[in-house]
Amino acid sequence: MAKKIILIGSPNSGKSLLFNRLTGLHHKVANFPGITVDIGIGKMRALPDVMLVDFPGTYSLQAISAEEHVAVEHFHRALQDPDVEQVLCLIDATRLEKSLYFTLQVIRDCERHGKPVTVLANLIDVLDNHGFSLDVAELGAALHTTVLPVSARTGKGIDAVIKQLQATRDRGVQAPRAHLLDA
Repeated sequence: MAKKIILIGSPNSGKSLLFNRLTGLHHKVANFPGITVDIGIGKMRALPDVMLVDFPGTYSLQAISAEEHVAVEHFHRALQDPDVEQVLCLIDATRLEKSLYFTLQVIRDCERHGKPVTVLANLIDVLDNHGFSLDVAELGAALHTTVLPVSARTGKGIDAVIKQLQATRDRGVQAPRAHLLDA
């Protein structure tokens, strides 16, 4: 069976665009709720032995909408799947306040299941264009996981994501213990 990497994040954070960039597929991308209610699966271009699994966007792992129920239910099931090697948690770098609660939930659940998680701070190009920056090293230290800046739109940072995924696979890394998340 093919190994899998999970892609999870908030609605309208660029998840489908990132999925398409990493797989070379052309899943429907739209900017309104309810468009992505299916789970997308595609072979990663850079890691052809890995299937990338894209869940519908959700703001929390405590679902309230139909899309969120699909995402949360499948995410929890996927964490128990031995073929799932890693989780990519996509956040909107321009709206960290909306992303961090969800991100902490994802990190906590991944830790409980021994799945390494990498946080991808998307829309970094928007921050750059407005003269802002994000200290991803400091954010990573606070979250006790790797945080990488990316732009799903331009492709900036995608090579670093692939290198991180491959390095984690090569090391067989388990999720780090982040005691501040033991809530």
